[in-house]
Amino acid sequence: MQAADIKSALEQAQNLAAKGEFDAARSLCLRIFVHDPGVIGALQTYMSVTRVTPDDKVLARLRAFARGAKMPPALASQVQFMLGKGLDDIGDHKSAFTAFLRANALKPVQFNQTAQEHLVAATLTAVANAPQIQLDSVAPRFVFIVGMPRSGSSVLAQVLGQHPDICSVGEMTALGRALQAIEPNLPRFIQTITHDRLLALRAAYLAEVVPLGQGATVIVDKMPENYWLGWLIPMIFPDALVLETRRAPLAVCWSCFRNDFGQGHAYSTDFPTLWAHYHRYERMTDAWRRRAGAQWRMIDLDQMAAEPQATIEPCLTQLGLSWVDTMARPQEARSDLRTLSKWQARQSLSPDIASAWRNYQTMILDKWGRDLTPAPALSGIS
Repeated sequence: MQAADIKSALEQAQNLAAKGEFDAARSLCLRIFVHDPGVIGALQTYMSVTRVTPDDKVLARLRAFARGAKMPPALASQVQFMLGKGLDDIGDHKSAFTAFLRANALKPVQFNQTAQEHLVAATLTAVANAPQIQLDSVAPRFVFIVGMPRSGSSVLAQVLGQHPDICSVGEMTALGRALQAIEPNLPRFIQTITHDRLLALRAAYLAEVVPLGQGATVIVDKMPENYWLGWLIPMIFPDALVLETRRAPLAVCWSCFRNDFGQGHAYSTDFPTLWAHYHRYERMTDAWRRRAGAQWRMIDLDQMAAEPQATIEPCLTQLGLSWVDTMARPQEARSDLRTLSKWQARQSLSPDIASAWRNYQTMILDKWGRDLTPAPALSGIS
């Protein structure tokens, strides 16, 4: 393979992984390793679609890379994240915990927690004082899935997307970009809301998203960070449903900490900072949920995994739809998933789908428990 061939093969492997064709993606990565065992993108793709075993040669290679010559911090961080995932796969949780600590310590990012706190406070105040404007309903119906990253939003989107009258269009930044085009400063936009501005924002959003909906009765927009705009959605879509995915806070924060987001989510590289960010998120969504009333529903990941029909059926009823049995089999979905959850979201629903974090609960509390305010309950639910 020449460099161009490796690049093409890697792109193909990544596309296969996004489509859920894990065996084919894995095979292609192994072909790349024959020519160059250190292609970082191939290593990442392989690890994302493989539950490694103790004798896996890629895991051995990651161990060697982690012990070997000095690498730039960003690259060394990526290696440690992959090594941590592999160690977790083989049940060496103590060593995996250490690898995740090193990975985040090496990541060259900065997060201004004071500025973020000021923005949250300003947004909450502006929304509380904003005029109560609501546009008329428009077709099609929308479902917006919001929540913290790693809270179960991808699994929920897969479940809903299995309904014949629902189209899940994936993670869309359309709503945020439509708002930015009108007014980049979020509190200022809220303070200057008018009926015409909301109409312009909605028109820009619809122009981008509706063509992707393939004529479906209901379109699902799964962008977790739209929780920042949870106050806005009922104003522009008065018949939309906002579904907020929740897990135990400690579970969400650990899952964010142990995963490499690449760019963005800079708050996640320090656990106490991440914990504080989670509670800023909670303050906002609690306020938006009170404003939205019946338009906002909470979806608990553990409950959905254990009882999918009982959990989702009330949402379908609100949308004028009925449960179909294919929704209990999200692993059969053929959607294109380009998120960190592409493996988990394609697994069969079961009560233990999101319980692996408990292997680290004692280590998390031993290391950071005194630094987390409010203190987490032993169950991880605050």
